[in-house]
Amino acid sequence: MSFFAFFERRLRVSSRSVFFLFCFFLSLITLAQVTLKYRMLNGYFLSNDAPVNKGKPTLFVFDKADAFEKVFKPATTMSKRPDMPNFNREVVIGISIPATNKPPKLSISRVFVQDSVMTVRYIRMTDTTLTKNPLSYTVQPMLLLAVPAQKVLKTRLIENGKVILTLKKQEDEE
Repeated sequence: MSFFAFFERRLRVSSRSVFFLFCFFLSLITLAQVTLKYRMLNGYFLSNDAPVNKGKPTLFVFDKADAFEKVFKPATTMSKRPDMPNFNREVVIGISIPATNKPPKLSISRVFVQDSVMTVRYIRMTDTTLTKNPLSYTVQPMLLLAVPAQKVLKTRLIENGKVILTLKKQEDEE
């Protein structure tokens, strides 16, 4: 057996092991990030007493019904009943954007958990259809969604690819 044949055989084994090692680490990274299914909650409005941040988005995370009912009230003008969250299995996430005359279009792009951090990614686009006749009152846009209950330490809010806010979980006082 020549020296080069021995070296080629040795290199082949080494490249296979590198490939399997790469696949193993890639699978660990993929498994560490869990995409959550969410459902939008309709039929609510933000209470006037809600603690919102002035001039920037506000993130709310609720795992109990009483705290949720203090901040979000059912809309009485709707013909349908509001979507009710199940706090035994779900956590409710609310996103409130500062009030504007031209409300933006908001949509959730992805919700996932990685390393005990829940990340909520949403897209905010300005509405250009109201340029000729703007509203005479201000509208406070919001998103309200329910996700399966998770054990997380932080919740991160990302708007159009930029981290806007990180909220640490508050310890229950019991």
